[in-house]
Amino acid sequence: MKNYLFLTLLLFLSSLVFANESKVCQKCHPIIYEEYYESSHRKASTINNPIHKAMWDKHPKTPKGYTCAKCHSPSDSELMKTGVLKDNKIQRQEPISCIYCHTIKDVKEGLDSNSNVSTNKKREFYTAQADKKGSAKAEYKTKTSWFGLVKESRNSPFHKIDYNNENYYSGNVCMGCHSHTNNNHSFDISMLDAMIDKNDKNTCITCHMPQVSGTKVTLNETKTHAYHGIAGIYHMNKSMGQYIDFKIDKKADEFSVNVINKSNHALFGQSFRQGVLKVAIDRAGKRISLEPFIFTRVLGKDGKEVMPWNANETLKDTLVYAKREVNFKKSLKSGDKVTLTLGVKRISKETAAKLNIQNNKEVTRLRILKTQTFEF
Repeated sequence: MKNYLFLTLLLFLSSLVFANESKVCQKCHPIIYEEYYESSHRKASTINNPIHKAMWDKHPKTPKGYTCAKCHSPSDSELMKTGVLKDNKIQRQEPISCIYCHTIKDVKEGLDSNSNVSTNKKREFYTAQADKKGSAKAEYKTKTSWFGLVKESRNSPFHKIDYNNENYYSGNVCMGCHSHTNNNHSFDISMLDAMIDKNDKNTCITCHMPQVSGTKVTLNETKTHAYHGIAGIYHMNKSMGQYIDFKIDKKADEFSVNVINKSNHALFGQSFRQGVLKVAIDRAGKRISLEPFIFTRVLGKDGKEVMPWNANETLKDTLVYAKREVNFKKSLKSGDKVTLTLGVKRISKETAAKLNIQNNKEVTRLRILKTQTFEF
């Protein structure tokens, strides 16, 4: 009887899924939902992301309306049709919903940007689980034993699960929005271009959605789950350090630091983002702090820095691609301890001032990716 009532409740809740898609997912995936709720995906809208709002407020308006919707608010179906941006529950709670991401069938490559191709199936979701790859779609089943006294449930009563979409294993499911974005001058303002090769060791998923402790579902407990808070600039910053190496070369009257990038894309490529390399030398009981080096890409037009939508040239590029060597005019001595600290800011203080959000200290806070000390 208890199993029957539980199943009835679950089926009733599933009928409400489209009133608040992601909230219903919380019933069986509470840990994942909690992570998602604090993620950049849930905070992608103009209402939840102060930088995106400030940028859109300054962006030239056209009859097409809010042209960022396909990546920043694809779950707002009315907005996708009309281009009219409104303050509503979807914008606040799930501009990119759980269901949206888990129904991406494929990615269509485009000249100016890629696009996600959705199945539009309401109760059939893709996911990745290596030991089930190649199996049939998982459907809800019950198995009884001991003359009906013991009943075992398998899979979800809400939805079917397809474990066979290669994009969810390679990480290319992310490339509908996180590949490239060209403005009207056919100029790429995001600089990711990270389509993953099948032989690549690191992918969007392995780096930004690593396995962490905690069950992924309450109906069938697991030890770990893929982190849905999206590791990186917002959360788990230091976990990104494992994809970055440092190397110091000592010379006669100077030294160089090589920052080696083991990821599949340039570091700090998004518009107005800043990587910051701090160098401190501990010598004879004193600390010598050198001028930090800034990794960034400055976009321009006619030789002057402009907003991304107006840019047609790069005025400065110090991004870390495979690696970046930085020279410091300072000699190193025996006994020196050199501490390198690499961090990232969502935007620079100068840009925050231009966007009138300089009082929001969170957007310019330095997030540490890696710290390492070398002895000489």
